[in-house]
Parts: sequence; C-alpha cells; structure tokens
Amino acid sequence: MFRSALRALRHLFLLVFALSFTGANCGQTALAIMPGVFNDPGNLTLRRALLSFGTGTMCSEMLRRSVPLRMHEDHPSMGRFFPVSCFAQQTAAGTILVQFSGTGYAWTNATKKLTFEAGGTVEYETDFLMEGSTLYVYFRSKATSQATFNMKVVEAPASSSMLGLPINVNAQSLVAQFGPQLVRAELSRGFTVIRKNDGSASFGVGVVEKGKQPFQPFKPNDNGRTLLANDRSEVHQGQRDFAGPFEVTGDGRALYLTVSIDGASGADVMLVPVSSGQAWRDSYIQQAAAVAPPVPARIDEPVVQGVIWRRTVALPKGAYYLVLDNTPSAGRTSLPVNPNDDRAATFSYAVEEAGAP
Repeated sequence: MFRSALRALRHLFLLVFALSFTGANCGQTALAIMPGVFNDPGNLTLRRALLSFGTGTMCSEMLRRSVPLRMHEDHPSMGRFFPVSCFAQQTAAGTILVQFSGTGYAWTNATKKLTFEAGGTVEYETDFLMEGSTLYVYFRSKATSQATFNMKVVEAPASSSMLGLPINVNAQSLVAQFGPQLVRAELSRGFTVIRKNDGSASFGVGVVEKGKQPFQPFKPNDNGRTLLANDRSEVHQGQRDFAGPFEVTGDGRALYLTVSIDGASGADVMLVPVSSGQAWRDSYIQQAAAVAPPVPARIDEPVVQGVIWRRTVALPKGAYYLVLDNTPSAGRTSLPVNPNDDRAATFSYAVEEAGAP
C-alpha cells in the first residue's frame, strides 16, 4: 500500500542528526564520575555549556554520515538519508534551531525504489542524563516551521487499480501530498541519542529511558575498537544500500567488518572510498536502474545465508561506504530475479575501527 511509503519516511527529520554528538566527547569520562550532579535538573549552567558545545559541532558531524530510515524502531532499515546542508544555532531561550536538507532513497511495495529530496527547520528543547559513563541526549520537538519532501525517482509506479485507490489517484501523488504532513506530525515525538564513553552512539525515536538501548544485531565486544555501526538493512531484489560513510582516522588503521544475511541465499558486500562511492551513490538516487561501480571496490565478496562473514581491512586514512548489494549489476552473486517472489536480503552488519593488526 502507498501508506508504507509514508510510514517508512515518517522518521526522516528526527533521524537526520541523531548521530550528531558522536564526535563530541564533552568530557564524558569526567561527567561519569559525578552523574548525580550532572542529572540534577537545577544544574542549568553545566547543561547549557554542553549544549552550546554540541550545537557548534552538530552540523559538521551530521554532514559526515548517513541516516538509516525504517518503518519501526525495531525493524531493519529500508532506505537511507544523506544530509547535504545544515545550519544549527542555539536560541536565546536555550533551544536548538536546526535547518537541513539532503537526498535519499527508500523501498516500498507500491513503488519499489523511491528517491527523494527533503529538508526542514525544526526547533528542539534538549536535555542530558548520565547512566554510569553512558550519555543520554534528549531532543524534544518544540516547533516545526518547515518540512519539505519532493520525489525524484519512482522505479515502478503502481496504478490506482493495483492499490485499490480511486481512479486518477496513485501512490506517488498521495506520498507527495501527505508526506510532508506526516513528517511534521512525527516530529512531535522527538528522539534520544545514546552515546557511550568509547565514542559509539545509537538513537531511538521518542524518549528512551535511561539505562535502555535500541536493538543491535551483534553483541558488542569490549575489545578496545570504536564501534561505528551495529545495525540491520533490508535490501530488496535489484536494490543496494550505501551504509556509512565510515571514517578511518589515520594511516596504519583498519575497519573490522562483520556481516550476515537472512531471507536470501546470497548477496554481496563491497567497500568503496567516498571519492568514488559518492558518485555511485548519487547515480543510484538519480536514476531507476542500479548500475555497476565506476571503479573496482576495495572489497567485493559474496555473503552466504547462515554464515557470518568477517573481514579486517587495512586502509589509508579516509572515509568509506559499506555497500550492501542485492543487484545483478554489481558483486559476484548472481541470483534469478523473480518479480513475483522478492527474496529481500536482510543484512546484519557491524563496523569497527582500530589499529591494523
């Protein structure tokens, strides 16, 4: 149904900068020593000082990464948003005003691949709590002055008869009409950023109670590595997902990759630098067909259902996309495409960064 498109995109604006505090340590180790002082609602000076620091780094962090889109918080993502512009400022009232825009893609049963441009202006009230050395950052929506959503590509437009809609009404027109309204309504839920002392971060829509964590497919290990992602993506036939980009902070370091799949017998994992991956990603957003990569990938390997795939990849300093591929145009896996039997591959993936072995 066309409503799957709306539900899939409804958290877009909430998730845009959910990871924006991952680069800001904010003296978190020291704060963990005095959580009672930090959690004291009367300690406004400390809280506002940290919020001011976070506001200064929010946009730079947001523009370095993508945001997964999902229908429900415990579901795999089925699309991704890539911020391209951002402006944030702290208001005199102590709130944060954020303006942003970007492009992305999602998959729905009514449209197959749907790509879009989106943007908005949102005012958030913010707050912090500590649980041991874990920092909970709460964003509660106060006002939304703008919310835009413009479709770019619809891979397989569904007719009104296919969806049981009135004649001359289709999924695309309804998404275009009601998408911004639904996004605006969902903004009122706010979101929570959960940042651990090792620099890793996760998020949840709404208020995540102190001490709780969103679902992660792999059990985190206390191995000294920086956890960059621990998530799931549902990638349908003929589709791919550009997870990341993930940063290698210096030469002599590596990405540690863990991937498994379910729902399909096989699919592919590729690792490409942003220098070539961004053009590949943009072509995926701008046209319906999924094309081959412009240059050979650093990693291009199949993943088989039921087997956990692990690789350690030493890389020069830079940023890299982990491409989860279920297309015939890239990768080594060649599966028959059956339009009546979409064997979507659900990828579980974890990405860590540390010194090379």
